Amino acid sequence: MDAVSFWDMTYAEIYTSIKAYQKRKETDLQTQAVISYHQANLLSHLIGIQFGSKQAQKELHEAFPGIFPKLEKQAEQQRIKQQKWQVMKARIDAYAAEKRKRGESRGNDARRTANTDNN
Repeated sequence: MDAVSFWDMTYAEIYTSIKAYQKRKETDLQTQAVISYHQANLLSHLIGIQFGSKQAQKELHEAFPGIFPKLEKQAEQQRIKQQKWQVMKARIDAYAAEKRKRGESRGNDARRTANTDNN
């Protein structure tokens, strides 16, 4: 804001401008605090790895969330794919448990046929 536009403003406009400036400064301070926190966390994590911690190193998008949306999207898709696999495994396990509960057995023995793999 320049001096000429300041003198052309009403009291309400000046007040709103000051509040907006304060809010912008507060947001900048919060952003800097989040970045500092993540940097300290990442640094302590990396030092822990150097001294023998068994945890894996964080990915870039995990260390700085919100900055690399493309990497976050890829990681989310990978996580969803992993969940789909786990859901399918749970369904197969439940199906197998239900078959065992009914007394059905697996393989050729249930049909009383010869196994073709034996000579």
